[in-house]
Amino acid sequence: MDFLGDLLVPMAEGVALLTRLDLWVIVVAGVAWGLFAGSMPGIGSVLAFGLVLPFTFGMEPLQAVAFLLAISVAVGFGNSIPAILLSVPGTPAAVLTAIDGFKLHKRGESGLALGVSFFAALVGQVVSIPFFVLLVVPLSGLAYIFLAPEIFALYLLGMVAILSLTGKNLLKGLVAAAFGISIAFIGLDPVNASQRFVFVPDLIDGFDTTPVVLGLLAVSELLRQARQTFSWSSMVGSFSAAFPWGRLRETAKPIAIGTIVGTLEGAVPGGGSTTAAMISYQQAQLLSKHPEEFGNGSIEAIAANESAQNAANSGELIPTLGLGIPGSGSMVLLLAALQVQGLVPGPLLTQQSPELLHGAVAGMLAATIVLAITGWWISKWLLRALTIDRSVIIIVALALVVVGNFALNYRIFDVFTAILFGVIGYFMLRYGYSVAAAALAVILARGFESSLRHGLGIFNDSIVEFLSRPVTAIIVAIAIFFLVIGLRRTIRLEREAAAERTRQASLPADS
Repeated sequence: MDFLGDLLVPMAEGVALLTRLDLWVIVVAGVAWGLFAGSMPGIGSVLAFGLVLPFTFGMEPLQAVAFLLAISVAVGFGNSIPAILLSVPGTPAAVLTAIDGFKLHKRGESGLALGVSFFAALVGQVVSIPFFVLLVVPLSGLAYIFLAPEIFALYLLGMVAILSLTGKNLLKGLVAAAFGISIAFIGLDPVNASQRFVFVPDLIDGFDTTPVVLGLLAVSELLRQARQTFSWSSMVGSFSAAFPWGRLRETAKPIAIGTIVGTLEGAVPGGGSTTAAMISYQQAQLLSKHPEEFGNGSIEAIAANESAQNAANSGELIPTLGLGIPGSGSMVLLLAALQVQGLVPGPLLTQQSPELLHGAVAGMLAATIVLAITGWWISKWLLRALTIDRSVIIIVALALVVVGNFALNYRIFDVFTAILFGVIGYFMLRYGYSVAAAALAVILARGFESSLRHGLGIFNDSIVEFLSRPVTAIIVAIAIFFLVIGLRRTIRLEREAAAERTRQASLPADS
């Protein structure tokens, strides 16, 4: 009965919220923006969140959650549009969709590719919502045993998750994380309130987290894209509007694979939609009756890939809301938005802020309904947006960032902060340092330090007593396990990359 209650009560509360007209207005706006942002190559959910995040600060917490998750749902389908029609993936997770989808498009089967992508995105999103509720509620139910040591252990687990965001170069990724941690040390000491590294009066309370994160993740990406050029006129092809109703049965197995893998992989901090898509693609190919079609225009490949990355949207919410540990760049921004509103996701979720869980369910359900009604029609018209001059999009986006950051606290200092860290983030991207690792470190560092120092104070600075609490010890052990696994995987990938570079260098040059 408790099992059913954990599932049915949040689902029922979420469905009940769908009677609110203001929520539907917010969700429709989020879906429209998400579809547009997703259809712009290079603009994923992180940048889509970042550009409108400051405008959520005037909303109710429930509206903000529903709005941001509606964007995430729509981006999941929107980024398949340039991948299929232009062979330009909107996000890294859509790379495999671009391979198979564009080949179908060149064969004149654009409607088949987009239709399968649309259907898989919807199914993956809808089916993953109950899994999200079932997994996040038990985490929140552990609230009564979570004191400072347990909170520290969770932050430690989040810090370990940074390892998965370090990129191809482990050393550079750790340097980026250290940079983010150092930024969080600026301001007042969490224990004795003494000033640290305060060079100007505006830094007495430290850098506001939101402008820093927006600068690192959003402004840096805009600056990077300003150096890129695209020739749409030579790439835009024909579009078939016929929805492939007769072929959907073939996608049942890969959609099931993608949905399960996407939800579970999204729940792993640092996993996310890209990893989920890759795993789902491989598993679907292994179980397919026609594996030779993968990479040559397979609708099974598109179905597995798209259902996985959309299911990962729900999966990423599990550690973000249940533990307060964001597992991706977009979840970092969602966590920042909630913190601005005075809400702290984590083990106390169901006791202190159950509306977050209900709002998440309502937002994803409403967004899926809106997308189901309008997505196919809008996708045909969004093709025109792909021909807009790239410079116009970048200028408008930068203007939104400036206005939004000023509206946060009505301080010009926040605007300069976002621009400063945007420039820093641009050079980090250029030289291979992970901006995602730095941003996640900024979000986690203050809580990590505060819980550690307050917890040690409770136990008279005895690290043994601090870490010997059962739940704390278990979580720390899990963190160490993931640290070892992550280090081994990262080192192995670095060795494989070095071996490939050596092999390429040994090949004779083309005459």
